[in-house]
Amino acid sequence: MHQTQPNRNSKFTIYYLHPLILPRPSSSFMRKNLFILVFAISASIVFIGCQEKRGCTDSYSDNYDPEATQDDDTCVPTRDKFVGEYYANGTIEDDPGILIAYEQIGVNIVDSTAVGQDGLIIGISNFDVPVNALSAVVSGTYNFNVIRQSLGVYTYWGSGNINGRVMEMNMTRTEEITLPDLTTTLDTIYLNLYAIKEPE
Repeated sequence: MHQTQPNRNSKFTIYYLHPLILPRPSSSFMRKNLFILVFAISASIVFIGCQEKRGCTDSYSDNYDPEATQDDDTCVPTRDKFVGEYYANGTIEDDPGILIAYEQIGVNIVDSTAVGQDGLIIGISNFDVPVNALSAVVSGTYNFNVIRQSLGVYTYWGSGNINGRVMEMNMTRTEEITLPDLTTTLDTIYLNLYAIKEPE
């Protein structure tokens, strides 16, 4: 150890260590510290990776996030955009190629709160003669399908779509009619509606 001359004007004596005589860390000491460093980095990566991503986890929602693992209560059900009251006009095709104006029709769509095998269920009513609501399945983001179903003497099926507040619906309605000779036939009409959703 190299010692300098004491500074007589100071109350302290300063000593200097030559760099060549400083103790060098052993290889085992360096390996141990390297292991600790690698372990700390790995633990940080695992911790960050294990953090759950929050978002909408309901696949029947417009804002569904397939990467989210924890629901954050922000889901907007896809069928919500369809629900409401509509003012509609359209045409009825009774005989092929003959269209009859079908005007000032009210259409109501409600949330049935049910979920089918293929998607969310909505109820459609008042677009034709007063009948109970038809069940329709929301398919995709902007479309719905009315699976063939009977209501009273009528059988319906069809489809529709929505764009903003504008809805288009194409329905087929059949009715079994008994003729004077007691034979039966199907009376088929096609309903084509264009509807505007009333502001809430």
